[in-house]
Amino acid sequence: MAFWNILAQQLAFGIVNGFGYVLLAIGLTLIFGIMNVINFAHGEFYMLGAFLVYTIITYLHLSYIPALILTTFVVGVMGMICEKIAVRPLRTRHELSLLLATLGLSIILVNGAQLLWNPRPKQIPNQLEELSIVFGNVYLTYQRVFLVILAIALIVFLQFFIKRTTMGKLLRATAQNRDGAALVGINIDWIHNFTFGLGSALAGISGALLGSTVMIYPYIGQTMVMKAFIIVILAGLGSIPGAVIGGVALGVVEAIAAGYISIEYKDAFGYAMLIIILLIKPSGLFSTKKV
Repeated sequence: MAFWNILAQQLAFGIVNGFGYVLLAIGLTLIFGIMNVINFAHGEFYMLGAFLVYTIITYLHLSYIPALILTTFVVGVMGMICEKIAVRPLRTRHELSLLLATLGLSIILVNGAQLLWNPRPKQIPNQLEELSIVFGNVYLTYQRVFLVILAIALIVFLQFFIKRTTMGKLLRATAQNRDGAALVGINIDWIHNFTFGLGSALAGISGALLGSTVMIYPYIGQTMVMKAFIIVILAGLGSIPGAVIGGVALGVVEAIAAGYISIEYKDAFGYAMLIIILLIKPSGLFSTKKV
């Protein structure tokens, strides 16, 4: 009986973490799919989301949900500024130049975070993480339940936004043919700036949500961006439903590995999943394009 209780608890933890990963991965795949930019600084926007919500709650004394909304907006704006300064000037250059630019941006953001918040781990003050709810033999904090509900709502909204709105059509047109989109009058600079800001905001809200369940530190984004890349490759380029399945699958595999083997080796199972998919279907499970 204990085996099944542990399994149910680890599955619940895995699903919660997986939905946090999904928001991070969707932001990365939007930037990659529309801008053709491999953004190595994406994890740092996750880190900024976690530290900003910590700062707003601690020093401005806002409650968690208003702090979450403000953090998402601020990280999105920071992403737009970074795109304009670091990415846009190199858009016509070789792809390696863009990759190195985002890597440099990552280093700047990490070191800036160390100067502002120091390297010591911190915990986001959040009353939702102090209250628990019981589902049978599964215990979850209100924060983890809130994370899953909000993530699902955001995923549904993003699907609607991309498929049904005018802005979504502009994003898809730019992703399919950038030159053709420019010829019919679409402002490519604005589309790219908006995309980078949207992707950064998704990383920020992921950091604010998941960061409330763990200790946060300036280098936390470097681990998370690798998880996002694993999910994008598992799902296939540009597939939001694939990112959902890939993110939840990664979260569940890590949680089961942590519960039954060792928490120290849980990340290795994610990389094992990646290797298997690359060997079997390099284009990803839900795409015909190679990532």
